[in-house]
Amino acid sequence: MVNLIDRSVKFFIGFILIADFMLLTGCDNSSGGTEVGNPPQQVGEPSQMTTFGSDAELEIYLKDQYARSVQPENIYYGGGLMTLDVQGNVPPMESVIDGGNAFSSTDSNTGSFSHTNVQVSGVDESDKVKTDGEYLYVMGDSRVTIVRADPPDEMAVVSIIDINGTVDSLYLHKQILIILYVPEGGNGISSDNVWSMTGMSYWININTSTGVMMVDVQNPSKPVTIQNVVAEGSLISSRIINDKLHVIQQFLPELPPLKVYYDGTEENQLETIHANMETLSVMTLDNLLPSYTAFDVSGDIAQRGRTILSQNFYRPYEPGGGSIVSLVSFNLGNFSQPFQSIGIVADAHVVYASMVSMYLAATHTAYMDQVDDDYNSVNLKTVIHKVDISGEKAFSRGSGSVKGQVLNQFSLDEYDNILRIATTTGIGGNTWKNHVFCLKSGEVGLETIGGIEDIAPGEKIYSARFLGTRGFLVTFRLVDPLFTFDLSDPTAPKVVGELKIPGYSDYIHPLGENHLLTIGKDADEQSGAYQGMQLSIFDITDFSKPVLLHNELIGDRGTESEALHNHKAFTFWAENDLLAIPVSLLEHQTHQYSVWESGMHTFTGLYIYKVKVANGFEFLGRISTGPATSNTYYYSNEWSRGIFIDDSVYAVQSSSVKSADIMDISNDIRVIYLQ
Repeated sequence: MVNLIDRSVKFFIGFILIADFMLLTGCDNSSGGTEVGNPPQQVGEPSQMTTFGSDAELEIYLKDQYARSVQPENIYYGGGLMTLDVQGNVPPMESVIDGGNAFSSTDSNTGSFSHTNVQVSGVDESDKVKTDGEYLYVMGDSRVTIVRADPPDEMAVVSIIDINGTVDSLYLHKQILIILYVPEGGNGISSDNVWSMTGMSYWININTSTGVMMVDVQNPSKPVTIQNVVAEGSLISSRIINDKLHVIQQFLPELPPLKVYYDGTEENQLETIHANMETLSVMTLDNLLPSYTAFDVSGDIAQRGRTILSQNFYRPYEPGGGSIVSLVSFNLGNFSQPFQSIGIVADAHVVYASMVSMYLAATHTAYMDQVDDDYNSVNLKTVIHKVDISGEKAFSRGSGSVKGQVLNQFSLDEYDNILRIATTTGIGGNTWKNHVFCLKSGEVGLETIGGIEDIAPGEKIYSARFLGTRGFLVTFRLVDPLFTFDLSDPTAPKVVGELKIPGYSDYIHPLGENHLLTIGKDADEQSGAYQGMQLSIFDITDFSKPVLLHNELIGDRGTESEALHNHKAFTFWAENDLLAIPVSLLEHQTHQYSVWESGMHTFTGLYIYKVKVANGFEFLGRISTGPATSNTYYYSNEWSRGIFIDDSVYAVQSSSVKSADIMDISNDIRVIYLQ
């Protein structure tokens, strides 16, 4: 059992550090970056974020954060020895990375073609392929291929945009194609020190960068580059709202070797921090901050500088390490206007955006006087920073926190200026508990005004969705309880209904006002062993008594789909009741001797359904996009998307586009190869 630093010791260390650093740098007036006057923020406590008055103040704060990021050589955590970072961070339960208006995903799918499935109506998200109903813009490894898709009998590649790097994702905004990419050499390098020194989780590299290229595609056969900006930092997420592109990155500087551990005594801790401060004294502020490079249409460097000015940085009430979140906003309606940016000295694991707000969430350990081998003592909390993006310039609306960790962007939602958030506490088995909190934005930050705690003990959240004043959670361990929530009074939210069925849902999609469409896995009721995939339709007309109307099973144990963990691979064209999902199908060739036995791989491709509340799922056909390997452990890392245009469906990959008539999929499948 290890005693962590109590508040009085932190105060003393912070005071000494500021004095030492002022002597080293010649600064005689700064608030510094320690926790002096700022004890660790308690879970649920709102706080404002303050800015920096000068370059010197920002430099002191950042160096202090890195210097103090030391820890005892061994920490006994969760029943076993493991190394934690300075904040005690652990990675989110699921891999990273949104609320607003009810039924948002279906509202955007109007017109003669389907759109990228998004969480909030009017808030666009990037994806691997975009379409304007006539052309497909398809992401490759280091290129974007523009394909004339309509009419399908005349599919052809009309142009190729080569990228000096690796393409991450695309937007198509009006007649502007936005390409997000990692420049050549922009993947960065790992550092043995960085992950354990800073508030950021271990997966981020240093010396990373993200490119934003904007291309005029009024004439798709002759695309013209308008703007190309490369900014330091790893891409976390992005959104387009109205005519603004918001790019969120995480940045860690390259630091000289620092001491990460001390022997557990307060004296050695102070000596270690002081040594780190001396090591960092050679670093300038420019070494510590992200920079950008803008290129002209010829590819030559046109401008360089800091991505964020010192006065546009925010620091949370509770220091969170030296990693930097940058929010860079581009005006897509006026390319002559320079980008605007703000920075927060904090982390971002999950990003959610409404039409007016952006929430940056990260998982930390709550403050504890000691940790021991009791799993229940490991208290995770989610820290949330709110940014107002409704005006010309983004600015902080403060911070808040709730206990537990979020699953993904659908765990958060904003409605009527209230943030609703679903979290899970515990680290496994009987320790799991789930919670829903409502936070209101006020003058001092995000204040928790209501909540429901300890939902489904012993289970964890597999999917969440908030639609207007209603909320939905799916938890799982052996069976799938679908919980319905009344959120009309955010000060007193309540569970109003529950339905238990075998399996679980990974993603919840609104199907009109009174029904839900979900995708997940079937499961054995006794063991909890998942089996094949399943599509479901739930009737929530009587909100207190949700009813399972229809169920469609796909394949046997081992069957997978990208749509299970990426909502953008779930294409539902509500206007025409059409659904397309990629499927890697595994089927048993003989009797299944055990619920744990997987099938054999028999198909990879796109499944297409007609989906109606009255009739359920009508299978229209499938388009193959990969080989049948007859391998239990077959895995393909190539992405796949379904796109609907008029009467045709397209199976799109980086290597090919295949199309067929929606009502006659098995006949005359057309194909063009892109690479």
